[in-house]
Amino acid sequence: MTLRTLLADPALGLRLARPLEVRDDQLDEKVSWAHSSNLEHPSPWLEAGQLLLTDGTQFGRQHDAAAEAEYAREYVRRLRDAGIVGLGFAVNVAHARVPAEVIDATVYHELPLFIVPSSTPFIRISRTVADAIAAERNERLEWSNRAQRAIARATLRPDGLAATLRELSTQLDSWVALYDALGRRVQVQLGRRVPPELEAELADAVAGQLRGRRRAAARLASAEHSVTLHTIGQPDRLRGVLAIGSGAPLDAAGAQLLASVVGIASIAIEQSRVLDSARRSLRTGVAELYLAGATAAAGDALRDLGTWVPGGRVRVIVAGGVTEWTRVLDELELLAASRDLTFARHGDELLLIVPDDAELPEPLVREELTAGVSTAVDVADIAQGYADARHALQRAARVGEVVEFDRLAEHGLLAWLDAEQGQLLAARMLAELRARDDADELLAALRAWYAHNCAWDPAARELGIHRHTLRARVAAAGAATGYDLDDFSARAQLWMALQLVR
Repeated sequence: MTLRTLLADPALGLRLARPLEVRDDQLDEKVSWAHSSNLEHPSPWLEAGQLLLTDGTQFGRQHDAAAEAEYAREYVRRLRDAGIVGLGFAVNVAHARVPAEVIDATVYHELPLFIVPSSTPFIRISRTVADAIAAERNERLEWSNRAQRAIARATLRPDGLAATLRELSTQLDSWVALYDALGRRVQVQLGRRVPPELEAELADAVAGQLRGRRRAAARLASAEHSVTLHTIGQPDRLRGVLAIGSGAPLDAAGAQLLASVVGIASIAIEQSRVLDSARRSLRTGVAELYLAGATAAAGDALRDLGTWVPGGRVRVIVAGGVTEWTRVLDELELLAASRDLTFARHGDELLLIVPDDAELPEPLVREELTAGVSTAVDVADIAQGYADARHALQRAARVGEVVEFDRLAEHGLLAWLDAEQGQLLAARMLAELRARDDADELLAALRAWYAHNCAWDPAARELGIHRHTLRARVAAAGAATGYDLDDFSARAQLWMALQLVR
C-alpha cells in the first residue's frame, strides 16, 4: 500500500493539493497505517510510515496570520520529523478549503498533502489501508509456503545443496554465493553471479566471519546492494559462509526462507562429518599401503576416493606439532579437492605426499608446523621418502622450521648422528672426563688440539701453555675416556663426541 495506490482508488476520491510539488518517490513510499486526529500536537502518538488524516479544527485559532503560518509550519515539521508519509485534509467539514498556510507549510517541509472530500469518511481510508496490508500479508504468507515447498523439493534432488541454493536464488530474486571454511568460493552452478564490484569487499567480509569462529549473521553495507552473510556449521567448527545479495533488504518472509536454507545447509554439511571420518580412515589406510610398498592398491583406493593419485617423482612431508587436528585435516581435505595432494594422520605426525615441484601446503605454513621434507623419490620408494623426511624432521631446531633432507648433507655425518640421538652416546663417552675437577681445562686442551689438526706447538701457543703441558692434558683426557689417542680411529671418535655434546 502506497500513497499512489490510495490516490488511484476512484472510490475514495482523493487528490493532491499541489501535485507538482510532490516527487514520485514520495508517492511510492509504503503506508503502514492511516490514523485520524485533530490534536494540536499529534506527533507523539504517530509512527513512521503512517498517514495522518484531519479535518483541520486545530487550525485558524491563532491571533493573526503570521502566528497561524508559524503554527502550521511547526505542526507540519513535527509530522515530518515523526516520519509521516502524507497528510490528508478533509474539506467542507471545519474548512471549506485547505488553509493556505497549511499548503505552504507542507510544500516547505516537502510533506505530501492530499484533499479528502466530505463524502469520504476517514474510516473508509483506514479500512482500505488495513485491507491492503492484510492482503499483502496473506500474499506473502502464501508465497512463503510455496517457497518453502520448492526448497524442500530441491533438497531431494541428487545435487541437494546446489539445487537448494539455486531455488533460494530464484525465490528471493537474488544472487547467492557459498564459501568454504577457507573463505574460497564454492563452485556451484547458480543463475546469478556476484556483482564484480563487490567481489573483493565480500571476500574480506567472509574472511572476517570465519575468523570470528562462531555462528553469526552480518550485513554488508553497500550503496546499491543489500548483502546478508550467514555462517554455516557448529559454533566451534564453522564449515563456510552463505552470502545473499538483493536490491532491497529481505522482509520477514524472505528472512524466514533464508533461515530455513541456512538450517538445511548446516544439516547437510554436518552430516558430511560421518563421511569425513570415513574418508580420513581410508586415507590412513592408503598411507599404510604406500609405506608397505603396496603402491597399486593404494592408488586404487585413492581413485575410488576421487582424489589425486601420486605418480612419477614425489616428495614426502612429515610434520609434527599439530594441535588442532580437526581444523588442519578439514583444510587439507578442501585443498585436496583442487590440488595434487594426499595426506593422512600417522600417529602423532602428519604425512603428506606431493608432486616433486609442489610448494608446502598453506595449512602447514599458517599453523607454523615443524616439518621434514624428503628428496624426490619414485612412488614405489615412498617408504624410503618417509624415512628420509622423518630424519629431516628430527633435525628441526625450532617450532615452525622446515628441514629438507637434501640439505642434511651440508652438515655431514654429524647431522645423521645427531638425528639418531648420537648426543646421548657422546655424553656417555665423555661422562668420566666431565666429572673431573679439571674437566674444563682438559676439554679446552682437546678442542684446541683438534682445531690445529692434532699439532702440538700451535695448539699450545693458542692456550698459552708449554707443549709438554698440552701433551699431559691430552693424555689425561684420553685416559679418562678410555681412548688411546695415538690411534687415529680413537681420535676420530672422541672428536665426534666433542662435536655432538656442544
